Amino acid sequence: MTTMDRRQFLAMTSGTAALLAYNASDPPLSLGSTSAPRIKLQAWTAAGQPMPTQVLNQTFFLTLADEPIPNPPRQVEKGTLWSVPPSFPFAIVLYLSVQGFGNVVLYADNQGRGYTPSDFPLNLNLACAQSRLGRVRRAIATWQQQGYQCSSQIQAQLRQAETFLQQALAASTPKEMAALANDSLRESLWAGEAAVFAQAQYQISCRGHRPNFLFGCNFFRHPEAGLAYDQRFKKLFNFATLPFYWRSFEPEQGQPNFAKTDEMVNWLEQSGITPKGHPLVWFHEIGLPDWARDKPYAELQDLLHQRVRDITGRYLERIPYYDIINEAHDIDWANIMGFSAEQQRQMTRLASKATVAGYPNLQRIVNTCCHWAEYIARGPQHPPLQSAYQYLQTCITTNIPFEIIGMQLYYPNQDMFEINRLLERFSQLGKPIHITELGVSSNTTRAQNTPFPNPPGLWHAPWSEAVQADWVEQFYTLCYSKPYIQAVTWWDLADGGFWPHGGLIRSDFTPKLSYLRLTTLQKKWLALSS
Repeated sequence: MTTMDRRQFLAMTSGTAALLAYNASDPPLSLGSTSAPRIKLQAWTAAGQPMPTQVLNQTFFLTLADEPIPNPPRQVEKGTLWSVPPSFPFAIVLYLSVQGFGNVVLYADNQGRGYTPSDFPLNLNLACAQSRLGRVRRAIATWQQQGYQCSSQIQAQLRQAETFLQQALAASTPKEMAALANDSLRESLWAGEAAVFAQAQYQISCRGHRPNFLFGCNFFRHPEAGLAYDQRFKKLFNFATLPFYWRSFEPEQGQPNFAKTDEMVNWLEQSGITPKGHPLVWFHEIGLPDWARDKPYAELQDLLHQRVRDITGRYLERIPYYDIINEAHDIDWANIMGFSAEQQRQMTRLASKATVAGYPNLQRIVNTCCHWAEYIARGPQHPPLQSAYQYLQTCITTNIPFEIIGMQLYYPNQDMFEINRLLERFSQLGKPIHITELGVSSNTTRAQNTPFPNPPGLWHAPWSEAVQADWVEQFYTLCYSKPYIQAVTWWDLADGGFWPHGGLIRSDFTPKLSYLRLTTLQKKWLALSS
């Protein structure tokens, strides 16, 4: 085993001696005959073992604007990834288990400058540790300009992260380096989350109570679930999502079933809860009835225009919000018709116009998902896939009218610091945001009657009611602190719904700690108005 050529680390360490790679041998020839330079990335587990191939296989590149890049030619072996690099500075994504913190997505961006072929071979453990520390420091510096005061504990964590990083850079063996890089990441990950949470609390204390903030949940189990369910719902939420899935709403052409929705709207009106319809257009299998799937594109447009106009015209101001279209940005499960990106935008424009044809004063939400867009890295390069951000950006630049960006956030493998970065990025599109769906688990056991029986992710510790409650407290605090976020909708209220063990209450409708924690937060924020 040989130490690295120390010239390789200058861009990453600004001149501090470090270990970027332990083996700078030539790349394998199996990448093909391309004349492009080939780069080498290496990574180790916290125990100093070469990173398993299944972990490195998930690694991909980003533009410096956080857009994933389709994977170029690559070869992965245990501990090493060989690849053809992009032709421009890029960042790197690594999925890693950080001992003392949890399973998390890490980013290496060379202090915001990105990497070029001259920066390789590259040690991903060190690159991620340095990038994380740099991101947290830059964020805190920005927040301090806004009046936030960083606590001495967070400052101490960052100093400790720096100490561990410098020790890792000087380490002489992979085992020593990996352990120290893990220690640095642990401290900067905790510091980043603590700083995000504290900064959000500071912003709430400055801005005070938000009387128009919408605390939402889907309302799909009314009235079958009974009085106890309704009472739990009414106590916590002032915003309710109603189902308009075309397949079940109109199983026979020309025979829409309005009866259950009418009953829901009546109950919500009596309870002082604002309804929202979801979704008016969705090209998932449950978003299309069998009788509509073989229709030509133009005829399907006509049918959807009629459907959307009829629904919004029936309820008028009684349902003031709608997810007018759902997941129309190259998500395979939401495009069973195989529409092109341009056709999806045409359908988005149709939904926008048909909605206000029914009632002009509606708030139109364009609902999106998968906002880190990992599917782009693993998808085809031709035609290129589009991310949710690119889709929304194109809708805006092509003057498709809508009022609100909808974002789903089922992402327990992203820490709060990176979730905050994501929300800030989408705020740059210049429209209010609704978090339209989200959930995390409260148990690690296999769940029954859900699409995802095995609870995913690991946030600090195995999912439990206490861990779920901590996540809920931090996420809702983060959202409530941001004026551009107007609503957060949990999915579902009770266990047995979409997300495994994802309810805020149990199957017997008794409250979990997360339900009680959110109730306490609401009371705390309401008190700011006095």
